[in-house]
Amino acid sequence: MPSHPTSADTALSYLSVREPLCPQETDCIMTAAGLSSRMGEWKMMLPWGSGGATLLDTSLSNALRFCHRVLLVTGFRGAELAARYQSVKRIQILHNPDYETGLLSSQHLAAQAVTSEYCFLTHGDVPFLTPAIWQTLWAQRGDAALLPCYKQVPGHPVLLSRACLLAALSQPAGNTMKKRLLAGPHTFLNMQSDEVITDIDTPEAYQQHYRG
Repeated sequence: MPSHPTSADTALSYLSVREPLCPQETDCIMTAAGLSSRMGEWKMMLPWGSGGATLLDTSLSNALRFCHRVLLVTGFRGAELAARYQSVKRIQILHNPDYETGLLSSQHLAAQAVTSEYCFLTHGDVPFLTPAIWQTLWAQRGDAALLPCYKQVPGHPVLLSRACLLAALSQPAGNTMKKRLLAGPHTFLNMQSDEVITDIDTPEAYQQHYRG
C-alpha cells in the first residue's frame, strides 16, 4: 500500500473548507478509535486522494462541508490524531481510553458532548459521503433515527435528534448502536448509490476503491 502521510499542515490545508451547508448548528460524531484489525494496518492515515490527504482527512472534510462541528473520537494511536487535528477549529477531539471495549463506548463518550438539536453519526473509514447525501438526510429529519439504505443495507451517516441518541444509549439491550437504534423509533431512507454503505475496512476494499 502507499506510504502514510503524517503532516499536520496537510490536514489543516485539506480541512480548510468553506462555511458548512447545514442551515443550523449541527454536530457530527465520527469514530476513529479502533485497531483496524481487519485492515491489517492502521487505516486512518492511509493515503486517499491528492495532495497528501488521508482516509480520515477525506471523511472529516466530507462531514465539515455540511456540519458545523465534528466530534472526533480517538483511541488507538490517539496522540497522533490529536497532533494532526488539534488546530482545526471545527474539530473537537475526544479520546476514549476504553476504545478496546468496542465502538459503543466511543459513541457513548461523544454523545455526552453533543450540543445540537440533531446530530449525524458516522465513521472515519466512510469516505464517499457527498454533500448531496447529507442534504437529502437533513431534509427528511424527524423525531425518529434516520438511516440511509442502499438495496436494504443500512449505512451512514445516520441522522438523529440528540434526544433519540441519548435514549438509544440508555437502553440496556443491544451491544451495537445499530441494534439500539433499530429497537427504537427509526426510519429507513432508500438511496440510489452504494456510497452510503462503502467503508474501507479491508485491504481488498482499499485496493478496489483507493483514489490516489
